[in-house]
Amino acid sequence: MTNKVNGRRYIGYSENIESRFEANKRELQRGSFGKDYQQFIDDYQQFGEEAFMFGIIEVTANQPSLMSKRSEQWKQMIQPEYNQ
Repeated sequence: MTNKVNGRRYIGYSENIESRFEANKRELQRGSFGKDYQQFIDDYQQFGEEAFMFGIIEVTANQPSLMSKRSEQWKQMIQPEYNQ
């Protein structure tokens, strides 16, 4: 997810991307995304859903360990601000 207003980014992964996007949006709206993601929550609640782009960086085999590994590699390369 990318904040179009300030450029901050979040990287995650899921076996079911559509349901994960919806869950992310609900959690951000409620402020229950996680205590380590307060800036993400604040930005989402301040700017609204329309300020965020949702996208897919990579499609892998449906293997949780591979998805986790690739997610960590992308985080290292991109340094997403909301994942800090």
